[in-house]
Amino acid sequence: MDEEEKLANFSAITGADVERARQYLGVCDGDLDSAVNLYLESGGASLDGGPAQSAPSMPETIAVDDDDDAAFAERLQQEENQLQPESVRERIAPRTETLVEDFGYSHYMPPPIPSRSSLPRSVFNQGPEGLPRSMHLTETQSRLGQLFRPPFDIISNYDIDTAKIKGRDQKKWLLVNVQDVSDFQCQVLNRDFWSNEAVKETVRANFIFMQYSKDNFDGQSFLSYYPIRKFPYIAILDPRTGEEMKSWSEVPAPEDWVMSVHEFLERFSLDPKSRNPLGKMAKHKPIDHMSESEQLDFALKQSLGQDADDSEVASDLSSVSAADSIYEDDSIEELSSSSRDKGKKKIEVIDLDDDVPKPEPEETAEDIFAAIQPVERSEPAADLTRTTRVQIRLGDGSRKIRRFNLTDPVRYLFEYVKADIPETRGRHFQIISTDRKKLIEFLDQTIEEVGLKNAVVLVEIEEDE
Repeated sequence: MDEEEKLANFSAITGADVERARQYLGVCDGDLDSAVNLYLESGGASLDGGPAQSAPSMPETIAVDDDDDAAFAERLQQEENQLQPESVRERIAPRTETLVEDFGYSHYMPPPIPSRSSLPRSVFNQGPEGLPRSMHLTETQSRLGQLFRPPFDIISNYDIDTAKIKGRDQKKWLLVNVQDVSDFQCQVLNRDFWSNEAVKETVRANFIFMQYSKDNFDGQSFLSYYPIRKFPYIAILDPRTGEEMKSWSEVPAPEDWVMSVHEFLERFSLDPKSRNPLGKMAKHKPIDHMSESEQLDFALKQSLGQDADDSEVASDLSSVSAADSIYEDDSIEELSSSSRDKGKKKIEVIDLDDDVPKPEPEETAEDIFAAIQPVERSEPAADLTRTTRVQIRLGDGSRKIRRFNLTDPVRYLFEYVKADIPETRGRHFQIISTDRKKLIEFLDQTIEEVGLKNAVVLVEIEEDE
């Protein structure tokens, strides 16, 4: 590849002019990939320092005699009149302003976050209209532009709040892709993944799809609610609660992704009459509450990749088997038959003793929810050091505000909702915090520990089948 072609490719990829391209290629010894990476990392800064600007020449020092101040001022005025042409200064133009009441603070408007359209155009940052004709691209550059073009035919131009409303109206899940323009893996996603027809058909049929750049306004707004550390980021969101249902942080294979998404759609539904599966809540004993031998067993099981609860069940089963071998002889009684024509012995098997330990079934989320009883408690008096107010919002937009003690367990919140909100009586519901935590998993922790001080929670009622 000759130098002219490298300069043209550099300009097409970064949107820089030829002089800037020549600077970066010169620094990187003609290596196109290294030059592009250096340009993206340095933000396109000029590498040519240029000659330092000379300081403006100072006016010639005026010699000051021992004249008095009045004579010195008069001489300065005469010299100034000689340098300036004789003219009459224009009058000050009238100006009209509106006085507004001072509210005691200044309004500061932060600089706007650049949108996709305001950023410099390049192969890796295109708009729906494509690359501008003013770039005078060659055939190779045009082909690169088409290769890395974002999937505008399936992208919905919504911010995340508008997308949630559209998703609820159309009963579609939200699919969000956040990209970093400087990360080449994000460009690979456009080239190899979103261009796949099977992926596009799946997205059109089941999702409202948004693609954000982390540097534009919509991307920054999304990142303020969903902190992301690795790009590219793909996630399925629930349009009703905003909960992240499934996510990918690497470029997936199109066939595997389509299969994974269809498995998700078979398990979960936005139909109010369907009940989505709930994960089981396994009970774990904290490590600091274990004895030394239990900690050793736990570490051994973890190193073998074995779940602790399954091991406990297996241990219980082994103890039952040992008990069977101990009591087998004592639990079988032979009775002689009184019948002469049979002449055989009858053996009766006696059940094992009830004291033999048996494995307990694992408690599910439904069992835990059913065990919570509706309880009416008096609301505590207002005390900023001991109490807090929790706002409870329902799916129909209504809300209730209730005061709790900071030391009250989260269980009290479920008991209050069951007792005082008629819409929840006899029905299964979830209480979800603003940071998308399912509070049924924190029943025994206090309201302050879970972070519900002056918080807003959402009650999601599941429809009966």
